[in-house]
Amino acid sequence: MIRNYFKTAWRSLWKNKFYTLINISGLAVGLATGIMLLLWVQHELSYDKFNKDYQDIYQLSTHFQTNGDDITWEGVPGPLNVFAQSIPEVQSSVRVLSEFDQVLSDKEKKKMLDGNIVAFVDSGFLSMFDFPLVQGNKATVFPNNNSVVITQSTAQKLFGDSDAIGETIIFFENNFTVTGMLQDFPENSSMHYDALFPMGIYAQQFTINGGNGDWKTIDEDLGNFRYDTFVKLKPNASSEKIGEAFSAAYKKARNGDSDVAFRLQNLADIHLTSADGNNSALRMVQIFMLVVILLLAIASINYVNLSTARALLRAKETSVRKIIGANKWQLFFQFMTETVVLFFLATLIAIALIFLLMPLYNTLSGKVLFFSLSDVTVWKAITIAVLGTLLASSIYPALLLSSFKPIESLKGKFTSGLGTASFRKALVIFQFSVSIILLVCTIIMSNQMSFLKKKDLGYDKSYVFTVPLPQQVVDHLDAIKAELNNQPGILNIATSDAYNFSNLEGSTGDIDWEAKPANSNMIITQLVIDKDFISTMKIPFLEGKDFTGTPIDSSHFILNETAVKQMGLKQPYVGQQISFHSRKGTIIGVVKDFNFKSLKEKISPIIFFTWWKGNILYIRTTAENAQQAIAVVEKQYKKYADNSPFSYNFIDKQFEAQYQSDQRAGTLFRVFAGIAIFISCLGLFGLTTYTMQVRIKEIGIRKVLGASISSIVQLLSKDFLKLVFIAFVIAIPIAWWATSKWLQGFAYRIDISWWIFVVAGILALSIALVTISFQAVKAAIANPVDSLRDE
Repeated sequence: MIRNYFKTAWRSLWKNKFYTLINISGLAVGLATGIMLLLWVQHELSYDKFNKDYQDIYQLSTHFQTNGDDITWEGVPGPLNVFAQSIPEVQSSVRVLSEFDQVLSDKEKKKMLDGNIVAFVDSGFLSMFDFPLVQGNKATVFPNNNSVVITQSTAQKLFGDSDAIGETIIFFENNFTVTGMLQDFPENSSMHYDALFPMGIYAQQFTINGGNGDWKTIDEDLGNFRYDTFVKLKPNASSEKIGEAFSAAYKKARNGDSDVAFRLQNLADIHLTSADGNNSALRMVQIFMLVVILLLAIASINYVNLSTARALLRAKETSVRKIIGANKWQLFFQFMTETVVLFFLATLIAIALIFLLMPLYNTLSGKVLFFSLSDVTVWKAITIAVLGTLLASSIYPALLLSSFKPIESLKGKFTSGLGTASFRKALVIFQFSVSIILLVCTIIMSNQMSFLKKKDLGYDKSYVFTVPLPQQVVDHLDAIKAELNNQPGILNIATSDAYNFSNLEGSTGDIDWEAKPANSNMIITQLVIDKDFISTMKIPFLEGKDFTGTPIDSSHFILNETAVKQMGLKQPYVGQQISFHSRKGTIIGVVKDFNFKSLKEKISPIIFFTWWKGNILYIRTTAENAQQAIAVVEKQYKKYADNSPFSYNFIDKQFEAQYQSDQRAGTLFRVFAGIAIFISCLGLFGLTTYTMQVRIKEIGIRKVLGASISSIVQLLSKDFLKLVFIAFVIAIPIAWWATSKWLQGFAYRIDISWWIFVVAGILALSIALVTISFQAVKAAIANPVDSLRDE
């Protein structure tokens, strides 16, 4: 019996090749897209869950208010690691201090690697987290302060295939012995490092350098919020109460002078939700999950509509089967078998499409996902997508086809309580509503990204590149600048301590001024610059002048508009006294506000000073001289760098990199919108086909009575365009709400204009009209004799 079901199903699908091809195409594209998106969603939700105790591991963060604004820092002071020992619910704690763009080399400096991410960690780091050691013992991996653990990739780059254990690495001119080798950090880890150094060496250097004021060790330094601190709690411990315990301990250590609060965030939440509660990344995952459901729903609707359109052709076949003895459930399983066979073929094609498109998909999404049929995760995604779509697609058509009344069907009267026209129309409305929503989202995302690119940031980022300098180059900075100033392709040269000027870090509250309110807790970004930096970046002055490059600059400060306003200073600002890090000085200039962080944040206070030399070189050049300028700078760099690798970055590229995830989301939405429209058009094609079959005799009679082809096409198209218009009306408020929510993540954003919805509507109507017209014209130009022959 089952064999007969499959044989009959194959014959039916082969007999109706055209419909089978359309069905398989729609389902294959929908399944391929859905499976790839499900893999991405699964990957995003899996971050850090490879740690077996992830449910008990939390990261501490700092929270306080300044001038009415909530401020959140992911880092906390070092002594919280000490406070953890007195909190019974805390089993263990570790600190992590990350350093970016660092240089590592072998002992002879024959191989020097730049751009490394390294971290100073407490000894319990590898016990708390499940990062496997290929070589070494987790308990004794840091026997002293001159030991280092490196990843397999770092070992391969520095030492090739030879055993790295016992080899020497040079970092900051100090020798470190490799005592352990880690597997490369997993792709779905929130932490990625090339080398791990013991926190003890950082603590030792901190003390040698005099500490931070009265605090001489990192375990005493209550003012440095640089440490990522993780705690492992006892099962069922209250993270909220433990956060309060840390806050109370810190306040006690500051003699009651603190309104800082510390909170705990579970390790599994860190990737998608920031410490300040911003869950835009999580919302994006949820949106993509919704897109998966909608795309698979559209593919299912497409199959339902096409199957319904074919139902009329098969009504007499079904009736004959019933007359000769087939019951309703036998017919139901026969048609279900046809669907299963068709889905099997569509799934095979979908898998082939995924193998072909996965490299492109990884490029668009910025992920490194692998599609392997030996991976359980892959089969989980395939099963969810295929079974969900199969159940949604197959039951209604099978019930419809098996429910025809044989006598009426043989007379040409096709009726079924399940096959209502309004249901099929509702499905088309749903399909096009989703398509229009995706279209609107795509247009608004593209406009917002374009707006960010063109926005006046308050400085000129064009043709400025940065070069990080090792100390041996910084020592000869004056000679290098003198040489570079003579090069025709170089317009300006300056130095700073900021590697990425479009996202400055390094904030402090250690600033005082006359009449400072007792409850003021202003946080200000600090930036070391030289006398040429502001002119190089073309930041305009609101008042005052620039640094002079003379010793008197050590007691001078330059602030931005927001800083002096939050301080409550009155004009003229120049000449007023302030104290910064206990150093008294004078404001000599105030620059106009400019964006030095992501445009998702509003402009905050910033202060410029010149107490020491910056180690980042800023070069302004021109489009035609850029390569020549880079070559000249590299030549001067290598003159003093002792084989340290040369690297550079253009500021405009760093700026664009901040919005890479948003750009990728916009690109993916364009792809999704195209796929949704493609599948929706197949569904509309099915409904059009159904209607033409129902009205074929009506069309023939109208032609015999003199109706023109254009009038018939207009008559047939009108009802379908109404459906698309209804979909437009439904989609607009939903699209407006969704995009408004997304735009709220940007401090600077576009207004949602009415024309965006009009364009999306016209585009959807045009695509629908083209789809409908194909069948409408075909029906209108058909010979009426053929349709009326059997009367």
